[in-house]
Amino acid sequence: MLMSINKIFIPLFSATVVVFVGCSDSGNSSFVYGPATLALMAEAQNGIGELPGVKKHLDTRFGNPQVVRFWSKLPLNAGGEFGSVAETPDTSEGVGKLKLSFDEPPDAFTDSARLLQFVTGSSATSEDTPQVVTVVSWNPETRIAQLQHEIKTPPAEGDQVVLDGGSVLKSGRTLYHRHCLHCHGTSGDGAGPTAKYLNPRPRDYRHGIFKFTSTQATAKVSRDDLERTLRNGIPGTYMPSFVPMLDEDELDHVVEYIRFLAMRGEFERRLAGELASDYSQDALAIRIQGDETRDSIVELLKEFLGVDVNDAIDFAGSSVADSWTAADEEDTLVIPSLSRITDSVESRRIGRELFLSKEIGCADCHGIDGRGNGPQTTIFEKNPMTDELYNEPGLHDVWDNVNQPRNLTYGIYRGGRRPVDLFHRVHAGIKGTRMPAFKNPKEHENIWHLVNYVLSVPFESEPGRAAQSE
Repeated sequence: MLMSINKIFIPLFSATVVVFVGCSDSGNSSFVYGPATLALMAEAQNGIGELPGVKKHLDTRFGNPQVVRFWSKLPLNAGGEFGSVAETPDTSEGVGKLKLSFDEPPDAFTDSARLLQFVTGSSATSEDTPQVVTVVSWNPETRIAQLQHEIKTPPAEGDQVVLDGGSVLKSGRTLYHRHCLHCHGTSGDGAGPTAKYLNPRPRDYRHGIFKFTSTQATAKVSRDDLERTLRNGIPGTYMPSFVPMLDEDELDHVVEYIRFLAMRGEFERRLAGELASDYSQDALAIRIQGDETRDSIVELLKEFLGVDVNDAIDFAGSSVADSWTAADEEDTLVIPSLSRITDSVESRRIGRELFLSKEIGCADCHGIDGRGNGPQTTIFEKNPMTDELYNEPGLHDVWDNVNQPRNLTYGIYRGGRRPVDLFHRVHAGIKGTRMPAFKNPKEHENIWHLVNYVLSVPFESEPGRAAQSE
């Protein structure tokens, strides 16, 4: 189902921001800025004079809920056919038609007009007011597009264009606002209007971390993983299945928009992190205490925003792009090296021994009886960002929520109850949580024994114990 989405199109103009204007269900809502940005000194956030700060750079590349911007550096399927002007048009009688070349030529169409946006060249205007014309017909043989109105500023051969640009992201945005925003928030920050009433809290996408994946421990979530979550929901939470509400294409579009929000948040965190050590509010206070003046610090920041910020943007964008591209590559997937071990009394016994062993330590969190009451749930952890103890005992995730280890006696597995789903959880852990990875490929047989044991827990008072007397 995701084959069309998995074909990632990254156009040659990889540093280009393509703007897709369109209506949405979001009214006048806005994307919010994350804590990493808001912790910077005001000039780093907002810029100095004509030099943009983090907020402007973020808005330039990702737009707002009313205007979708596609930064082509990122591995997103924005939708639309990308191409270029094949010949400089004759301007003696006005420009009412264009010869175009597309990487994936569209079929002839007559039923409805389509929008053509100029991305580069003299016909492309500012990012806030993109030059868009209506194409009323297209001849795939002559490659001539007939325009509804003449172009005032004619393009030149080689100018880049996109036909029906952003159709996937715009559709995904509308569907997200309709079905997801009330929990996950406009920005994907997990702070929608109903979020405060929910336990567990809705996912905050801005970390770029999703718990339940079929990818390796350090890899991002794949498109298939996100689609599976939308399709199946997350048992034991308020995350429902969207199969009754969304068709196949719509599921794809929502997946892509969720990835868009996650990449926006992750890019913001990385870019703000490039400035944080020297230009956060805390760093500013320390530097002033060290006899630097605020004016001198602003001058140094001005130099950074004028020159060095471009390298920081390129590094942050490349890091985000590389990690998300890798998530859909086959060698990133967790694939068992052998089929599931037959579920037997002996297999469950081995699984129980592994579960209780100090080497693996499952019982430290889940408890010896699998009820989620292990000794680790009573300790006070340190917040890795502040190095201070949390106010409440228990295991915390990267979103600073207390995570009660799964009570295995309930037989409810949030990442799916197929044996291979549990294999993924044990092998790769649960991203963003204290559930670690047990990923030695030589141990795949033992992982299957653990899976067989865990699946038996809800049905036996002391799973595995009976095997010792048989």
